[in-house]
Amino acid sequence: MGINMKKLALLLPIMLIQGCVYNSYTTKLNEPVQRKNISSYILLKNTNPNDEILSATIGEELFVINRKTIGKSNAVIVKAPTGRAFPQDQVWSGTYKYNDGESGDLYVFTTPTYYKGTIGVILDDNEQLTTNKPLVQLEGSKVGRRWALRSATDFFAIYTDNWALRYGGMNNGEFVFEIVNKLESSTTEVLQKVQVTDKSFYNGFNIRNVLIKGISADQYGVIKYKLIDTLGPQA
Repeated sequence: MGINMKKLALLLPIMLIQGCVYNSYTTKLNEPVQRKNISSYILLKNTNPNDEILSATIGEELFVINRKTIGKSNAVIVKAPTGRAFPQDQVWSGTYKYNDGESGDLYVFTTPTYYKGTIGVILDDNEQLTTNKPLVQLEGSKVGRRWALRSATDFFAIYTDNWALRYGGMNNGEFVFEIVNKLESSTTEVLQKVQVTDKSFYNGFNIRNVLIKGISADQYGVIKYKLIDTLGPQA
């Protein structure tokens, strides 16, 4: 019995050490990968705004635009599961590649101000969280250790711009348009009224990076126009 206890005493530290071993699927990159400015522009109501002639009557929306922008800021919107909070407004770059054999090639983004770059976050090419434990330790005795994050897909800040432009008819010989909130209100909240002259309507006028160029206006209150999203991929 005494011999067995001695063997157990010798084996226990080994068992504990083995229990702390993590699988590491990370490889350090020779050159860091810089973050991209990733933007998604969705112009609803028409699929080809540079070519299609659209129409609207009084009280009808000319278009609804929804912009989702990721990457303009280094603000982290996720709460850190470690003892140290994620730093804000710091430069993050892809310093490691991650591939567990099923995930495909992913990048691990780190910043020197968060555990000196020894713990990073696994993101895909669109900077989305795609693994169930995206925070990973890259160096040290517990290399490969992982943490879950309370976020569905996004690690960095997202800026969303969701609004519509509505035609309000004519006033003193000028075209009236209303910018309507679509993001924070379920009602037709008017954020701003814009009046443009006849000349501006046909030459083209810009509202929040959308160029509206009038084609015609009839006596029944119907206008025809073209749109160019100046921030969109087609610009």
